[in-house]
Amino acid sequence: MGDKLKNILVTIVFAVFIFGITLINVFKTPTDISKSERRKLAQFPEITAEKIVNTKAMSEFEDYALDQFIGRDFFRKIKATFLYNVLGQSDNNQIYIVDGQVSKYNNKLNEAQISDAGKKFNKIAKQFLKDMNIYYSVIPDKNYFLAEENGYPSIDYSVFLDKLKSSTQNMEYIDLFDVLEIEDYYSTDTHWKQEELKDVVKTLGDKMEFSKYITNDYEKIEVGNFYGVYNGQAALPLDADKISYLTNETIKNAEVKILDTTTLNWVNGIMHDESKITANDPYDLFLAGPVPLITIENKKCEREKELYIFRDSYGSSLAPLLTEAYSKITIIDVRYIATPMLKNYVEFKEGSDALFIYGVDVLNNSAILKVF
Repeated sequence: MGDKLKNILVTIVFAVFIFGITLINVFKTPTDISKSERRKLAQFPEITAEKIVNTKAMSEFEDYALDQFIGRDFFRKIKATFLYNVLGQSDNNQIYIVDGQVSKYNNKLNEAQISDAGKKFNKIAKQFLKDMNIYYSVIPDKNYFLAEENGYPSIDYSVFLDKLKSSTQNMEYIDLFDVLEIEDYYSTDTHWKQEELKDVVKTLGDKMEFSKYITNDYEKIEVGNFYGVYNGQAALPLDADKISYLTNETIKNAEVKILDTTTLNWVNGIMHDESKITANDPYDLFLAGPVPLITIENKKCEREKELYIFRDSYGSSLAPLLTEAYSKITIIDVRYIATPMLKNYVEFKEGSDALFIYGVDVLNNSAILKVF
């Protein structure tokens, strides 16, 4: 076969391949969500004269084409492997790996958002937490342990904390930065491991005066493999974490209620739902994941004391470990319920404890907290 014929055949095969890929993409039903990246994918844009003039339509179409491209995850893996293993690039879209720990660096300190977070704490306290013992705490992200010392961009955590502290009033700060270490977090996810929170519980308990009620007598139940949010974002072959939970008789016998977001009625819940291990986010194993309101009642508690936790997703795994110390714990996520609605579902009792506990990311983007 002559070189000319070979070239013609190669060209034809390549053209057929490109045409076939294009044709498949044209007729492919758009996907709504990327399970690997845990995000919504761009959909075909609405075409208007205004968008055509300001080129927004073209920009939105490019996003749509990239998100909906057939075999997208396959090509993402090829790209990530090439960047890390061939070019030796230190990160891919801000995702980096240090000693098996995966994280996503962020060096954008939003001082206004942090200040607003403190002001929102104050507003909640003034509206609902009359004559309570009020505390607040910050959960460091993995970058606190990994980024700066390994040459990646990082926020200034001292400035972060100073800004938050200067914005809060009449509440006590509990420092968790020196209590936690990188091994307390899942290697492929942002979250901490429940089985590593005993020091966190002790630190909170010493300040909030409930340590004597915590037995630290737990059974550890390993549920299975856990691939966190960074597994899909990194697009690299990563080793799975193991996800486990802690339980004891008090936790098993506690009564859990969850506010159903469809009916807006309280329904029975469970502390640890092992069926969630196959869900889009297996961390929903803990207290059903992102829901607006949860109550935990310990009817055999040694004292009649209530706790109100204002939290993000980290609180789902922390709250069960406080069950022994309180007769009732109310867990509130104001990302999913606006504060004016709270009076319809929560009875705030004077003399109780209240804890604001959030991760760095939420406080750095506190506009998502629906405090009005």
